[in-house]
Amino acid sequence: MKAKAKTNLALVEVHGRKLTTTSLIIAEQCQVKHESTIKLARKFKSDLEEVGLLRFEIRARLQGQHGGGDTEVAVMDDYAAMLLLTHMRSNEVVRKFKLELVREFKRMRRILSEPGRNAELIAKRNTGAEMTDMLRFIRESAGKQTAAKHFISEHMFCNRALTGKWAAIDETELDVYDTRLMAEIRKHNMRLMTRHPKQADRKELMEVFVANYRAKHPRPALAA
Repeated sequence: MKAKAKTNLALVEVHGRKLTTTSLIIAEQCQVKHESTIKLARKFKSDLEEVGLLRFEIRARLQGQHGGGDTEVAVMDDYAAMLLLTHMRSNEVVRKFKLELVREFKRMRRILSEPGRNAELIAKRNTGAEMTDMLRFIRESAGKQTAAKHFISEHMFCNRALTGKWAAIDETELDVYDTRLMAEIRKHNMRLMTRHPKQADRKELMEVFVANYRAKHPRPALAA
């Protein structure tokens, strides 16, 4: 599982195939004031830009943070972030975060570089559209209106089948195996919908399907 900051931010952000972290994440995880972290990034701006990516953005202040309005955030790749961290006072918290951040960048790079990932993402997205079309057809055939909440509910139903949680999924978090499994879950859900319109009647059947899929198609072992 991905480690989260106190503000529930992912340690590493994904922008296409670019991976970054921010001064806000660093400050949260190192338990220091964000203002101090931004000042440090400004102080060593030329050094950070020399070794990696550094840019400053204005973002909406997160809920729970002090003050109102927008806040300035430094966005960095792993090289710039590691250099910035070397300029922070070293302690056990900072040391553990450095290791955690390196691991997260490495993990996300592995996911993004998996062979066939783009094709699997396209297939997953296509099954999402097909599933919503099927839902609309089934409900209209029964004389029912279909609203956004019904589409969301079906996607959450499939997400729970994959992760065990009724929550949205960031597809950048899915490796090729889970992406392919999600596509199969949606296809199976379409088949089940034709016989069992109510989700409650599909839940156990879906759980059996996922368990059988994982038994028949074990997750490949990671290369050392």
